[in-house]
Amino acid sequence: MKTDLANPLLNYDEFAPYRSIKAEHIVPAVEEITSWAKNELEEVLKTQEPYTFENTLERLILMEEAIDKVWTPVENLLSIKGEDDIREAAEAARPILVQFYNDYSLDERVYKLVKKYAASKEVKRLDAARARYLKNTIKDFKLSGAELEGEEKEEFKELNLKLAELTQKFSNNVVDSKFNLIIKDEADLTGLPEDIIQAAKNKAKELDISGAWVFTLDFPSYDPFMKFADNGKLRQIFYIEYLNKASAGKKNKNGDSIDNEPLIHEIYKAKSRKARLLGFRNYAELSLQTKMAEKPRKVKDFLLRIASKARPLAEKEYKELVEFQKKIGYVNLEKDPSKILPWDVSYLAEKLRKEKFDIDTNITKQYFELSATVDGMFTIANKIFGISFKEISDYETWDDEVRVFQVLDKDSSLIGTFYMDLHPRDTKRGGAWVMPLVDSSVKSDGTITRPQCALVGNITRPQTEPESKPALLTPWDVRVLFHEFGHALHALFSKVELSPIAGTNVEWDFVELPSQLMENFTWEKESLSIFAKHYETGELIPDELLEKMVEARNFNEGIACLRQMVFSLFDLEFYMNELDFLLEPPSYSYLKLVKEYDVIEPCHYINFPNSFSHIYAGGYSAGYYSYKWAEVLEADAFSKFKDSGVLSAEVGQSYRESILEKGDSEPPMDLFKSFMGREPDENALLRRMGCEV
Repeated sequence: MKTDLANPLLNYDEFAPYRSIKAEHIVPAVEEITSWAKNELEEVLKTQEPYTFENTLERLILMEEAIDKVWTPVENLLSIKGEDDIREAAEAARPILVQFYNDYSLDERVYKLVKKYAASKEVKRLDAARARYLKNTIKDFKLSGAELEGEEKEEFKELNLKLAELTQKFSNNVVDSKFNLIIKDEADLTGLPEDIIQAAKNKAKELDISGAWVFTLDFPSYDPFMKFADNGKLRQIFYIEYLNKASAGKKNKNGDSIDNEPLIHEIYKAKSRKARLLGFRNYAELSLQTKMAEKPRKVKDFLLRIASKARPLAEKEYKELVEFQKKIGYVNLEKDPSKILPWDVSYLAEKLRKEKFDIDTNITKQYFELSATVDGMFTIANKIFGISFKEISDYETWDDEVRVFQVLDKDSSLIGTFYMDLHPRDTKRGGAWVMPLVDSSVKSDGTITRPQCALVGNITRPQTEPESKPALLTPWDVRVLFHEFGHALHALFSKVELSPIAGTNVEWDFVELPSQLMENFTWEKESLSIFAKHYETGELIPDELLEKMVEARNFNEGIACLRQMVFSLFDLEFYMNELDFLLEPPSYSYLKLVKEYDVIEPCHYINFPNSFSHIYAGGYSAGYYSYKWAEVLEADAFSKFKDSGVLSAEVGQSYRESILEKGDSEPPMDLFKSFMGREPDENALLRRMGCEV
């Protein structure tokens, strides 16, 4: 393949040179790689008998990997440093890429070649991983419209192009939905921790707003405000703004509307039409073809079953909050002591948590300094899996704050590399995630590709003004960090030879098992004692405080569970609709579910669906339930660690070999049974939550 040597997207070996990638490189690189891929595909299609894995499927994999090598750095930059020029260039390039994959997946010649190979004698001798990949490939071609003909095939192509445009626009609108809560009266800061106040003052200085404190919708700013600010009216304003991102009346910095509701209707229509073209009644049926749960009814039954078990616990917790509100004499904005308003939940819960368990988040934070927590996370991985981490500075990163680590095995051999980018930026997507940058693989010629991934978060950075202070984490921050680290380990440990089924490329409702299992180590004394040390004195977290934290683990777990059930049911029912259109605005559907299943009465001035990127711009369409599904799996799986010692290297090695190294080389239920020796026990989660079983 001839390449433009001046274009960094087309001219790098193992690691993308992120500092060198500019907006003007993106479209030419995508045009060149897709042009090469078209020619390469024509060569593959000339293949004659005897058909082998190497001259058919592997050549197609190599072609797709070459495209990924160009496009993945662009996708990564869009999420972590999406300046306007990068965004515009990516939007111009994306249709070129989508058009190529449209033509490729709908090319009957490609599908025929795959089926010819599937009928060859060699297939009977395939190992389990290659056989599964072949089976999945045929299914993927069918679900990508390969068996459609004529006008239906052309319509399917157009729908793919349209969805690529709509979902990117949806995501951009959420990122562009900004709001600054500007406080000029110091009295309105009462209740807030000093470090949060100082961060708000620094933000005001950054924005050149004198004599003020500025709070943003970024989670490290929003969350502590909702937990600690005594001013209920300001919490109400902030809550409504947070849950009205990308809604009617919102505009970006250019003055353009960023209302996502019209996009939701268009996304629904396009996905529903795709499903019907493929013979499904709704998009949920299509989505679940590649998930463990398989059918919408099975998912809904699961969600309703968990919700029914969690409801008595949630009602008990709600009653406790009401009694506490009365006890402390808190007067809400409706002056109704028997009712908990949604913007008061975090505030009252934090105070009740402090009283009930004598836990103050501002105290616990002092034992979770960011650098020490990261080091502790690495130490735990070393004890369980025998791996170590070596920080390196040889590779170009997208920002000075990004750290890069080589992951080394027990024998010091290289497992893979991961980037860690933990602090918020204006052009960075909110939340936390792991993005696989390169999947592991071993080619038939013996070439080994080691995995790379990026662990990304939005944790408050260390302070430099008026004095230097380290970043201190809440228990929630620590859980999120460990959660994403679990995804990173899943990507890095892969020993699967085929990249499309390596690492985190597993069925969607299995992908959260490794991440959620790692969260457990943030609750156990044996693991917390490794890194929970006072940031000034180095003193280990006192046993008494640690025990209280563990006791408080399930605090308001019932309320939190019902909230997740509402999200999951909304997602599922949205995509189970069999009509050509939505009967009502998504916000109405969402609020009805809140009324039916949640114990907190909803606020009618919010429009949460408009920023629900998981299901409209991400991969969770009819799949949001997978968080709770995977929680069942991890609660059961972690019991094996508990029984043998939380930091058991023996159990860690078994877990690594049975699940983390396997990717999608075997059905996920088989992998789980290989580790546990049986099918999952749903009651493990319910028992941990404190529900009656």
